[in-house]
Amino acid sequence: METGVSYFSSRTLRHVRADLADIVEHGCTYVVHCFTETDLAFYLDTVREVVAATREAGLEPWLDPWGLAAVFSGESFTRFPLEHPETWQVLSDGRRVGAACPNHPETRRFLRRWVEAAASVGGEVLFWDEPHFYVGLWGGDVSGAWACRCDACRALFRERHGEEMPLEFTPEVRAFRESSLLEMLTEACRFGREKGLRNALCLLPTDPGGHGFPQVEERLRSLVQRRLGEGAPPSAVQALLHVGVGDWDRAAAIPDLDVFGCDPYWYLFGVEAEPFMRVYGGKAAEAARRHARGLQLWVQAFRVPEGREEELRTGLRVAEELGATHVAAWSYEATASMSQIRCARPDVVWRVLGKEFRRLRAGAL
Repeated sequence: METGVSYFSSRTLRHVRADLADIVEHGCTYVVHCFTETDLAFYLDTVREVVAATREAGLEPWLDPWGLAAVFSGESFTRFPLEHPETWQVLSDGRRVGAACPNHPETRRFLRRWVEAAASVGGEVLFWDEPHFYVGLWGGDVSGAWACRCDACRALFRERHGEEMPLEFTPEVRAFRESSLLEMLTEACRFGREKGLRNALCLLPTDPGGHGFPQVEERLRSLVQRRLGEGAPPSAVQALLHVGVGDWDRAAAIPDLDVFGCDPYWYLFGVEAEPFMRVYGGKAAEAARRHARGLQLWVQAFRVPEGREEELRTGLRVAEELGATHVAAWSYEATASMSQIRCARPDVVWRVLGKEFRRLRAGAL
């Protein structure tokens, strides 16, 4: 089993080297470096040095398009939509939002430029991090308005379905959004392979009610009703909950994909560790096995409440039982450097992860 952690703590090489030594000490074999638009603009040679230092430390360097074009997850701002307003997504209520549409040709070209840069700095694995259309819920918008109804999306929908794209969040809209993301990823993975890189994909858990966690949907439904009243559209909750791709079999079938996985962050969803990890980890494992992919399962090392650090052992044990080839934690030092989402006791979380990673590595030797 390979063990890893995400990293975005520093771009100062002496600090990076010290952190990499600490990461090795904590039993890791790979690092998922966040390779942002800021890095593309100002730190390209620095990232090349960071990647070289990672390899020198005996760790495999992965690169994450963190927050890129607001199509991938990450607490990082994007400049691309500001420079390319023609790519902005359009919500079902007509609002335009500063996130690039995955179907727009300029977005696809930008993604290829990012892949070229990732290859040029020496990355080995491209980590496609939670691809999604605009998520209003993450910004506090619970209107149920969904994206995207830009000209490119409406034309594609009309071409494929023979009718205009509806304003309601229908099963056809959901399927269209998923197909759009999968087509974008298929193109990006193929281009990454051509550049000599491997590809890993991580998806967010979707449809919690349909997977045995109705309390997640009930909490959101209550929030929507408090904000919008009883007249909230029936599809509002489903529109808010649909993030990314729910058809994991199709996702794992992307031809140039090497590793497939998910991040069942039970703290974030407000559920118990073992069942959440087992249900979604099991779903990912089934898809990965069917298509002969490696299986990567993540554990949440941010916003871990005080006194609940030991649940990480549970999550990693379940990942081990499910046959994960890769496990990872988001992020280094329990995200101590990011005050908004750091754990209550980062030192405790990081210590628990180190012990578990070393145990898992010992079992793999």
